[in-house]
Amino acid sequence: MVGGMDIVIAGGGVAGLEALLALGALAGDRARLRLISPDPEFAYKPLAVAEPFALGSTLRVPLERIAEAAGAELIRGAVESVDDAAGEVRLDSRRAVPYDALLLAPGARAVDGVPGATTWRPGGDPAVYGGLLRDLEEGYARKLAIVVPPGATWPLPAYELALMTAGEAAGMGRRAEIVVVTPEPEPLALLGPAASAAVAEELGRAGIALRTGVLATVEDGTLVLEPGGERIEGARIYSVPRLLGPAITGLPVDDEGFVLTDDDARVEGCTRTWAAGDGVRSPLKFGGLATHEARRAVAGIAAALGLGHVPDPGEPVVHGRLLTGHGARRLRGRGDGDAAPLWWPAGKVAGEHLPRWLHEQGLVPQGPAGEPGGGVEVNRTLTALRAVEARYVRELARG
Repeated sequence: MVGGMDIVIAGGGVAGLEALLALGALAGDRARLRLISPDPEFAYKPLAVAEPFALGSTLRVPLERIAEAAGAELIRGAVESVDDAAGEVRLDSRRAVPYDALLLAPGARAVDGVPGATTWRPGGDPAVYGGLLRDLEEGYARKLAIVVPPGATWPLPAYELALMTAGEAAGMGRRAEIVVVTPEPEPLALLGPAASAAVAEELGRAGIALRTGVLATVEDGTLVLEPGGERIEGARIYSVPRLLGPAITGLPVDDEGFVLTDDDARVEGCTRTWAAGDGVRSPLKFGGLATHEARRAVAGIAAALGLGHVPDPGEPVVHGRLLTGHGARRLRGRGDGDAAPLWWPAGKVAGEHLPRWLHEQGLVPQGPAGEPGGGVEVNRTLTALRAVEARYVRELARG
């Protein structure tokens, strides 16, 4: 009987809630579950990029509702330190929470990507980008640069913003001069050459310029690209955020604060602490990958605590949709076979537990389940990237 065991999940984002629902289904009443989060709500942000265009919005769900569904206690607070040897996590309220197994999923910290640029943040104030769209419509803005910063980031929204802005400007009868600037050797390079080629084609079709392999700085309102010294003058400059790790005291982290884990998602040097999501050292920050990391950690916890059946976390597969503003297109990567997604939510994040629960609650419509997609080997990750039109997002927002 393991009813006296305490399992703690720290983090109310995609990875933490995927793990919470998985452990709730697996452990039942054989363990006490606690969910720790500084926020009272779960913010589901995949469609935040569509919000300035009035085509989608950030979904917010009370964490109490999800915790109740998993049979867990919700504790408000932020993790300050972890003592794996003592089995104790300490919060900013100075409260100490004991645990037999801890899954950390605090996420990453979003900071300004490029000094001097306006940073677009998922789930932030849509007026930050909405003001640009109004200026485009009224003719006050004609030139736009969207920058991907160096370091840890998720560059997909930069391409979505560029493509959707081009489509919006065309719909207004305006011609916008748009350029995407990125240190990547190719657009979305981590997703493989097939995806990169397809995204480049979409950009070319929309008349969007692309500068790859460069770092951007802003000097007196002018965008400067290095190497080469190219100067882009007169442009409104926007950047997606750069990400930093949570840098939790008591845990091994890299130079940017990301938690170090082994191949089984256990934190390096720890015996009862696991970690998943954007706060873990990884070159790819993506919701679908976070849900897989969470399931991998759940499998480790189940084995360590003797919860019986150890679930198979499945193949690490990243499924994405690129919002373009025109007809849907399916992109296939290079691979020997097809990779079927665990679950296709219409809201863009693939997973097994959280997306399914959101659908069952009527919060996110179900997407086409079981669709096969081509695979691209990227850091042991098979990737299938899909392009969908803005009309699809509009229909989702209505639903």
